[in-house]
Parts: sequence; structure tokens; C-alpha cells
Amino acid sequence: MYWDENCSRPVTVITWGVIDLGSAKNVTIYVRNEGNVPATISLQTENWEPVSAANHMSLIWDYNNELINPNERFKICLTLVVSADLRDITGFSFDIIISTVE
Repeated sequence: MYWDENCSRPVTVITWGVIDLGSAKNVTIYVRNEGNVPATISLQTENWEPVSAANHMSLIWDYNNELINPNERFKICLTLVVSADLRDITGFSFDIIISTVE
């Protein structure tokens, strides 16, 4: 994952900031196929802190299984959705895993 279209600034941390209950926040990133064959990618999240945050938040994206050719760059919008019933969580963290589909 990269912040820029040239894929020169890797994403190491996404700071989501304040997100109102029942709303969502978007972040634009870029991915590049660094392999030798066309590929599709998948999105997963893990290591939620606190663990209960995963019950009230979800990460979605606008990627639709398009084939990404070797060295091709692809713009993706990640959206963190926060449910209106979230309570007692003032800070959170989680890992985003984007990997190729075998």
C-alpha cells in the first residue's frame, strides 16, 4: 500500500482521526502488483484493539476484483464504517492485510 500514485511513499499507519457514530471515513491508497503475473487482491483486518471494536466497525473498499497486471498501480478507496451503537471505545487500532488471491 502506498500514499501516492508513484508508489514511493509506503503506508505504515493510517490515522483515521475522529469518526462520528453512524458515519464513515474514506482514505485513498494505491497498490501495485509487484509480482510477475496478473493478480487480484483481497482485504482482511486483524488484531483489533480493543477486540470489541471489530463488532462495531468495518473496513470496506471500492476494489471489485479487477485483474492487476505486473507493475500496474491501482487506486483504492478504503472506508472505515462506524456503527451508531458503538459505546465506550475512544481509541482503536487494527491491521489491514491486502494480499494476492491464489
